[in-house]
This record gives sequence, structure tokens and C-alpha cells, in this order.
Amino acid sequence: MFGLIWLSMRPGAADITSPEQLARLVQGGKPVVVEMYSNFCLICMANRQTIKIAATTLSGQCRFVRVELPTATGAVIGDVYKCQYTPSYLIFDEHGDLVRTIIPDNVTPIANGYRVLDETGAVVSRAPRVTPELLVDLVRFTS
Repeated sequence: MFGLIWLSMRPGAADITSPEQLARLVQGGKPVVVEMYSNFCLICMANRQTIKIAATTLSGQCRFVRVELPTATGAVIGDVYKCQYTPSYLIFDEHGDLVRTIIPDNVTPIANGYRVLDETGAVVSRAPRVTPELLVDLVRFTS
């Protein structure tokens, strides 16, 4: 039974399959939210609804894509943007510049929450969890 629930909830295939594909996408003239996820991460599974709500709220204003962190491509992108744990989020502005990163404080974000970092890696705020409102506000900040 648990296996069926897990299969139905897991995020599935990644949208981004190479660092070059991500580089092209973020230069597309719209803000981009990149979800760094794992198919084995329960928090990632729970956050699927968060992403759907934010994407619906921002329909047409930005793109939402996913990178599976525990893959070769995900590891390269994670290293470049200093994302070690899932779920993490990268927010690029319409010019392709990374303007915000949301990362777990450590491997257990349920207990410790998230840090929101600016383009230099400095902490600008903390959040107990990632919400649709947080993602929407950060995307609108980029515009």
C-alpha cells in the first residue's frame, strides 16, 4: 500500500536534463523557478501542490522547472548553485540572473526551515516552510 502511495506522489521525471539546457532556459526573457528535488524526498512530494499553486497564480509570468538533484546533471547544477539538499529552489530574473535561492537549513527542513539567500549568498530571510505565497512574492520581486 505504501508503495502505491509513494509511486502516485513522487515528482517524476526532471524537466532539465543538462546544465546547458538550464542556461538556455533562464535566458528566455521570463523569470524561472527551478525546483531541485529528489524522487525519494517526502518533502518534495508534499511540495508538489505548493509548486502547482504558485505556478497557477503566476501563469504566463514565469516558468517552473525541475532538476533531480541526485543525478549527474543535478549534481553539477547543485554544485554550481551550492544546493546540497532537497528541496531547494533557484529563482532567476528575466535576464537570467540568479536573484534568490531557497535552501534547507540542513538535511531536515521540516525541523529547521529554510534560508532565503540573495545573489551573493547572504541570508535575506528565513522561512519555516516553502509556501506558494513565498514563491510568488520572490518571483514578483524579480520583476
